[in-house]
Amino acid sequence: MFYYILKKEFLLIIRNLHALIVLFVMPTVFIIIMSLALQNTYANKYDVKLSVLLSSEKTSPALESFVQTLNDNTFFTFTLAQTAPIVDEALYHQKYDFVLTLSNDFNEKLGRSSDVSMALFSRSDISYQQVAFLKQFLSAKLSESVIKNLLEVQGKSQNALNFDEIISHTYVLKDKNATTITSVQHSVPSWLIFSMFFILIPISNTFINEKNFGTIDKIRSINVSLSKIIMGKFIPYFVMNQLQVFCMILVGMYLIPLLNGDALIIHGSLFLLILISCIVSIAAISFALFIATLSNSSEMATILGGTSNIILAALGGIMVPKVVMPKFMQDVSEISPMSWALDGFLDIIVKGGNFGDIELNVMKLLLFALLFFTLACLMLNYRRN
Repeated sequence: MFYYILKKEFLLIIRNLHALIVLFVMPTVFIIIMSLALQNTYANKYDVKLSVLLSSEKTSPALESFVQTLNDNTFFTFTLAQTAPIVDEALYHQKYDFVLTLSNDFNEKLGRSSDVSMALFSRSDISYQQVAFLKQFLSAKLSESVIKNLLEVQGKSQNALNFDEIISHTYVLKDKNATTITSVQHSVPSWLIFSMFFILIPISNTFINEKNFGTIDKIRSINVSLSKIIMGKFIPYFVMNQLQVFCMILVGMYLIPLLNGDALIIHGSLFLLILISCIVSIAAISFALFIATLSNSSEMATILGGTSNIILAALGGIMVPKVVMPKFMQDVSEISPMSWALDGFLDIIVKGGNFGDIELNVMKLLLFALLFFTLACLMLNYRRN
């Protein structure tokens, strides 16, 4: 009999086109969009540079050379204006991000003295971090010009000016191999977890329909235990979750590179990746069974499940990476099971971690699953009685 319960559940899943779209198409689209959208953020580069209109009443070969030096970067584009621009016109109609005006004596003091002044203007949508970065960049270039001029006067080598080249940076894994974090390494586990918890929608719909039509009572009337009925629902959706994991990893490894994105690279153990995906699946299905037994209608289950999943995803760093959250929100995110799942996946995929690194998150997810699975069984018994 258990075989036919499994067969019934698999057929219901396969015939539910909307559920398949939610489980497979939705995360694929999110992974593609977010991996490509955040690619430059994780790579610390800009495809579109911030534009700066540099205004000076006087020009000189030294100033033009200084502007060429300023343009030797990957973040800003400087344009020298011969006449004083109207700031509002330049920012809001000519679409410059910044307007930089130089003092009258800038040409005479350039490279000879630090006693020069600049006035920086920007649009209101420019972030404080971008303003601070531009100010630091200009400060470094001015200091560099003064030191360069001083070394020329003293007849010394200018090699000491290449400060960027003497400072290196590498990401380090636990096995001492260097790597860089990419957007796809964050997007794939994030939206995979989100879609795994969305298994709630098809489970709820089938479960509630069977309750309303008396299917569960008819099955139990032929001496099929409640545990077999629940496991008959648990196993097919567990298999669907694992298919989601397999498909989304393939999307990250092969489809994203075809769209000029970074390929998903897994630095950790494949066994641990399978283990964490199984634990997340058990937690997601247990939570889904609880919502299904709690709800009286598909509409109620969709509202309860959809809302709770979106809130847990927002808190858990799925929609917004936790690294950009303030400290208070990072602490709050620790209450979300999606945060535990995401940390577990990232420990394996990005950091190449071992079981000890994911042990705490695995225990949290198992306790979460045990709690809601128990509540689902109690609720089902209570409703039946």
